[in-house]
Amino acid sequence: MLYKKLNLPINLPLANDEEIEVNEVENNIIIKLRNVSNINIDATIRLFESFFENSLSSATREKLSKIFKEIIPIIFRNKHKEEGLYQLLRYVNSLNSNLDYLEILKNSSFVYENLSKVLSFSGILTDILSRDMKLLEVIQPEYAIRLNGNISYYKNSFEKLDLQNYETEGMLNALRKHHRLTKFQILFALINNEISLERASSEFSYLAQATVDYVLQIIKRETYNSHNINCEDFCIVAYGRFGTFTMTSNSDLDLVFVYGKKFERKIYVNIFRKLINILSTKTSEGILYEVDTKLRPSGNHGPVACTFENFESYHKNMSYCWEKIALKKTRVITENKFSDSISKLLNKLNLLPISDVDVIEEIKKMRVNVNELKNRNEKLDKKIVSKWFETKYVAGGQRDIEFLKFFYEKDSNFIDKYEMDKKLLSFKKLESIFFQLDQVVNICFVNEKQNNLPNAAINLLINELNEKDLGSLKASISQGKINIFNTLNKIIESKL
Repeated sequence: MLYKKLNLPINLPLANDEEIEVNEVENNIIIKLRNVSNINIDATIRLFESFFENSLSSATREKLSKIFKEIIPIIFRNKHKEEGLYQLLRYVNSLNSNLDYLEILKNSSFVYENLSKVLSFSGILTDILSRDMKLLEVIQPEYAIRLNGNISYYKNSFEKLDLQNYETEGMLNALRKHHRLTKFQILFALINNEISLERASSEFSYLAQATVDYVLQIIKRETYNSHNINCEDFCIVAYGRFGTFTMTSNSDLDLVFVYGKKFERKIYVNIFRKLINILSTKTSEGILYEVDTKLRPSGNHGPVACTFENFESYHKNMSYCWEKIALKKTRVITENKFSDSISKLLNKLNLLPISDVDVIEEIKKMRVNVNELKNRNEKLDKKIVSKWFETKYVAGGQRDIEFLKFFYEKDSNFIDKYEMDKKLLSFKKLESIFFQLDQVVNICFVNEKQNNLPNAAINLLINELNEKDLGSLKASISQGKINIFNTLNKIIESKL
């Protein structure tokens, strides 16, 4: 649509976003949109028409003009209209020469109200919507399918797929398209105030479980056709957010694979590798999930799976304390007799004592490693500073809370026993705040993060967390991190 397609940051950059690199043409467009309050609706429509006038046929210009005249007045009703207009620019830019999509959009004025909600929220939602015109169905007011808080919805939706006649690439793309549709339903329900952040987390987790279940069905069917065996003698253990049903919109799947002795080892390994490939191979339609298997007993460099005996022996005799703590946030996601035996084993392993002295030593080593890495990075880039909304691996963040909960729930000799229950409640409250913040951040960014969250995302957080405004939200998060960091510091600096 343009002589050269625009390369724009995922969200509207602020004037002080020095890390965002754009060329002169793109920078001029961004400046005009940031100052859109100074011009009226008609002038804004003409501004958009001029952006996309080069090398377009008259028919395409007419379609775009109709779209702009419908959607821009709606976006202007928003308090932070510049962000919605910026995403509209990215949205049309990403459609490029998709004339079919433009034709459907031109004739779908009844979806424009909901389209403005998507555009005004974040670049991630805009990008997902621009990938597939079928997603326009989800934002139409009369869309019949709504989430019911049950995994059966996702399982039934996968069962309706007919992948028998697809080649491998076609099957992967069909799975990815269907997954994108269901994921977008969750995201739109969230920004449309139909579900809460906590409920969205459960829905993301149901979707992930149904996806893994369906992919395993495909693999087991292929295994039967190739080897004439029904292989159920294996188990998959989920860790982290997938293990606790608290996933975000772009959470990885942390998985460990355990197998039995009924068949040759290569049969099991082939099943696990196929599962990883189907879930994480990137095609023209993207991927389903990143799969992380580093928590297996052999680490990143060993076999992809382990035997029952190896899994048991490792966690009884060799695993680090942080691995034992992580083991408490696991669940078995496969259903068979072998998986039942792993569930019982996990229950036994989670009863084993964990030395608080050893945990302290491991935290010290982690901090040394993190500081060394930070110092090396700072030498390469002086601008590396944690954003206010980052909570996962920063000082006083989610990982530090996990360790604090361990000490307080154990009633360790290293903790201050004064108002212990009150402090534990405070840790759990902060954990919930950080989790909800993590949810929203993952709907705004994928990898590289700008300094600011979109205002619609901030408003969602303020409402969910009952904060007064952005200032009080930042203050609560900052003070929470300081309290967590200082409390954990007192423990690890205690005399052993």
